[in-house]
Amino acid sequence: MKMKMKINNINKPFVIAEAGSNFNQSLKFGKKLIQRAKKCGASAVKFQLFKAEKLYPDNKKMYKIFKKIELSEQMFKKFKEFGDKIKIDVFASAFDIESLKFLEKCEIKYHKVASSELTNIKLLKFLSKTKKILFVSTGMSDINDVKQAIKILKKYNKKIVILQCGSLYPLSYEKNNLNVLNNYKKFNLPVGLSDHSLDSIAAITAIGLGAIVFEKHFTLSKKLPGPDHKFALEPSQLKNYISDINNAYSCMGSHEKMFLPEERKLSRRKSLYFKFSQKKGSILKRNGYVLKSPPLGILPRYKNTVLKKILKKNVKKNTPILANHF
Repeated sequence: MKMKMKINNINKPFVIAEAGSNFNQSLKFGKKLIQRAKKCGASAVKFQLFKAEKLYPDNKKMYKIFKKIELSEQMFKKFKEFGDKIKIDVFASAFDIESLKFLEKCEIKYHKVASSELTNIKLLKFLSKTKKILFVSTGMSDINDVKQAIKILKKYNKKIVILQCGSLYPLSYEKNNLNVLNNYKKFNLPVGLSDHSLDSIAAITAIGLGAIVFEKHFTLSKKLPGPDHKFALEPSQLKNYISDINNAYSCMGSHEKMFLPEERKLSRRKSLYFKFSQKKGSILKRNGYVLKSPPLGILPRYKNTVLKKILKKNVKKNTPILANHF
């Protein structure tokens, strides 16, 4: 089933290229990431805005790791300005109130709740009041955590997308647990996938379960130094990933069973044809039509809708009978 994201007029797959720390502390490199993501067809590019001392105040080892990959506010602002220039949305996951306030000043369109912050009540309350579109990842949580977060966010904001997520890097197929998307749809909100698997199989499957938003780690090369490059998609892979998602979405169609025009031309089924030439003003009688293939005219079960009707125009023998003839 197709699910339209009613917020922000998004009615087709929305793919977020997660740059994360893959900008390698370089303004030039980060801009190149943004540019390549746009060329691949991404809808937006996301970074992460945190302060290592707030994430790991009592863990020196983790503090040192995250301090090395911190994104400064000044650099993010330049990334945002570059995105505006080339017409692709740039935003970030914020991990503290101070960073959120900065992002609000940057006038970003979206906010992202990282899985690690799903139970950060203070952060969620602040996010709710921004009234921006919120992408909410649900890794490292159970359904009660999700319910609590959505309840808090919904107090001031209904523009929420719930993303199924498994916080393992990479995530194996059997741990994606995509059927939970059916559970998430009970919140009456759009759903999506923060995808940590290595290909597009999970995303294609999620499309069939109603997902409309996708987040995928992105890099220019898996061989680059840094914690996130190895499980991220390179440009050619991201392009194919987005193409697979869009093709899968186009396969979904509608709930209505349709007899395709192309099928009609090939079908051996029969429809109504004029048995002989008839003039404008004539009344179609039972002896005035014949059943023939292909079924380009009115189907036999609808014959009573045109019988005894007056023709609006002259018709020739063997012309398919249509409603606009009367």
